Amino acid sequence: MIFSPWLIWFLAGIAIMLGELALPGFVIIFFGLGCWGGAAVAFFSPDAYSVQVTVFLVVSVASLLMLRKVAMRVFVGSSEGPADDLGNVTLGARINLDHDLEAGRIGRVRFRGTLWDAVSEDRIPAGTETEIVGVDKANRSCLKVKAVPGV
Repeated sequence: MIFSPWLIWFLAGIAIMLGELALPGFVIIFFGLGCWGGAAVAFFSPDAYSVQVTVFLVVSVASLLMLRKVAMRVFVGSSEGPADDLGNVTLGARINLDHDLEAGRIGRVRFRGTLWDAVSEDRIPAGTETEIVGVDKANRSCLKVKAVPGV
């Protein structure tokens, strides 16, 4: 049984979009949209493989650049409760860093046996004891940390 090119592109798009459910980040869904763009071209021109791939790339990148922020606002939404509610995070809790944490860049830290995103205003080398000083308002699963002075 041989599938037509448009059907292969279409099914690949569905598979990729379903894969978004298993992977965090809300990125690969746009490659599924690119596959559907390739399916549209393949439906009308089944032998134009280079055009199909080009449309796939253009639609994927264009939809990623134009729609990701909008989609994040729609699907992620905002958390319930007051802005100063830290949930299960305790201010002042101490964490030893396993990896360097670059200034202003999101890194990963281990807190209460789980990996969390973390950000700091300063560069903090691995092995340094840090203190949780807050939670990022835009991403409530991202801890704000700073190095503990004098330790």
